[in-house]
Amino acid sequence: MPINPDDVKKEFSIYDNYPDLAYFDSASTTLVPKTAIDAMTTFLTSTVVSSRRGAYKLAVNGSAVVEDVRAKLATFLNTDKEQVSFQKSIPSAVASFVYGIDWKKEQRNKIIISQSEEHSVLVALLRAAQVLNLQVETIPVDKNGILDVEAVKDTIDEKTGLVAVGHVTVGIGVSNPIEEVAKIVHENESLLMTDISRSVAFLDTPPTSLKADILLFSGNIGLMGPPGLSVQWITKALGTKHIPGIVGGSSVANVEKTSFESSFQPDKFESGTINIPAIAGLGAAIDYLSNLHQNDIHSHMRMLSRHMVDRLNDMKCLTVYGTPTDRTTIFGFNLGHNGSMSCHDVALFLDESNIAVRSGLVCAHPLIRPISPEGIVQASLHVYNSLEAVDRLIDGLHLICEHLL
Repeated sequence: MPINPDDVKKEFSIYDNYPDLAYFDSASTTLVPKTAIDAMTTFLTSTVVSSRRGAYKLAVNGSAVVEDVRAKLATFLNTDKEQVSFQKSIPSAVASFVYGIDWKKEQRNKIIISQSEEHSVLVALLRAAQVLNLQVETIPVDKNGILDVEAVKDTIDEKTGLVAVGHVTVGIGVSNPIEEVAKIVHENESLLMTDISRSVAFLDTPPTSLKADILLFSGNIGLMGPPGLSVQWITKALGTKHIPGIVGGSSVANVEKTSFESSFQPDKFESGTINIPAIAGLGAAIDYLSNLHQNDIHSHMRMLSRHMVDRLNDMKCLTVYGTPTDRTTIFGFNLGHNGSMSCHDVALFLDESNIAVRSGLVCAHPLIRPISPEGIVQASLHVYNSLEAVDRLIDGLHLICEHLL
């Protein structure tokens, strides 16, 4: 049965408060369905307990929630649940992984990072490199934000321990050839880390088929889960031998005065107190999203993307960045000759009509600054968007062009 955006919007409380909202910032934060909010409320009113080692029933119930959602995620990703762990954030997951590598033993001292990486990965890796005294090199992108695959071959060598290339870029929505990059990385016996936050909800093949060694994604970008939770997937071989750099809580099995033993995976990757209310919400959101997949979310999203591409391309006063197609869900642009109008002014004018877009350097400074030094307008799509909402956005942009340029 085709997806009806009006029916979908009824499932999101935000539209009860803002019925005429046209929301185009899903690449930063997706709206959360009522069923996810209800799941969080149910957990906090009936369980509350986040300890996963208690013997009493509330603690057992809390543990059951975690493992139930882990199993749902494994099914959604087409993987084994032991390979899936819950993280406080993408930066903390990145840091924990990098600090856990025995760089001296591996005889590696270099990290390679795509120029298009979002700050959650980029800055976490830069700081780890500072602390560990590692070399950092960047894989450049062209004027359209497309990754230079030949540069990957030229940059990687026997000293490279880790390569970070995200799947779909923030800001302009370019899709990187992760499988091709993975082949080069693995030929050099290095590891590939890939952020799939902006593609995981829309893939028609399992993200594990991308062949990265570590996949990271936010529960609240794409999957429509509550904020404050991220997820890590890791290959079986790597997950078995890797000891994370940040440990504590259930990530350790036995602790002596001067030593500790790590738990088995996935527990060893989940340090401290994990965010079980958000996990409960994510589980409900995955159920909701899985139902949308059965109703052909891909056709709906491609219809929206085609319409967005056509309407943006018809605007003479607008510059579109990247190479958008009918599979693009993130669109970056500016108004005026060479982006002469401030992207923030555009966002503020649109907000007056209850149209929400992101503006600025969108947490990807090295990617966006060469394109537009002051930033861009980013409009991103999700299932609750409609053709009418896209038209409202474009009509609003036309109005700005007519009266302010």
